Amino acid sequence: MPKKRKPVSQMGAKTKAARKKTQKKYNATPAATKKRGADGVARKKLGLKKGDTRDASRQPGGGFKAESRSTNRARGGRIGNRARKAAGGRKSRGGGRPKGS
Repeated sequence: MPKKRKPVSQMGAKTKAARKKTQKKYNATPAATKKRGADGVARKKLGLKKGDTRDASRQPGGGFKAESRSTNRARGGRIGNRARKAAGGRKSRGGGRPKGS
């Protein structure tokens, strides 16, 4: 089982710097730049502008669909927000109600 990573806010200064350096290197790869370009083209096709409350959601069969941010991000993606993904997790209960009420 892979080791659970701490959130960036709880990392030490050295770890943050190392992670930032690694991320910078990854973001410069041809695959990453191509992906960002394709994402921008898809957003434009869907008519989504900067500040729009909707996301360009990737679909299982390929392609994109305009979808509300909350719906898209609640699904969690590959790793995503595990608190929201887990059944009975902190964010899956919704509304700030105490558990069991």
